[in-house]
Amino acid sequence: MKFPSPSYRAHLKFVATALVTIAVLQYTGIFGAPGEVDFAYLADLAIGIPISTYLLTVVLENISWLSQWDQMVRRSE
Repeated sequence: MKFPSPSYRAHLKFVATALVTIAVLQYTGIFGAPGEVDFAYLADLAIGIPISTYLLTVVLENISWLSQWDQMVRRSE
């Protein structure tokens, strides 16, 4: 089983984009009450998103017939 070395910059950019998008959607009232942002929910996502994307990257790295997430993995090839 291979464990890829994550590209921290790509993961940070992905998580930041997701969190800002969800915060804006919460503030505009699409997710929740208008004018409010649920910081506890965003904190949960800030922890959960990197873990789940890394686990998905590990799965994709070890299954050859699935496409790879090249931007999420640092390779020395």
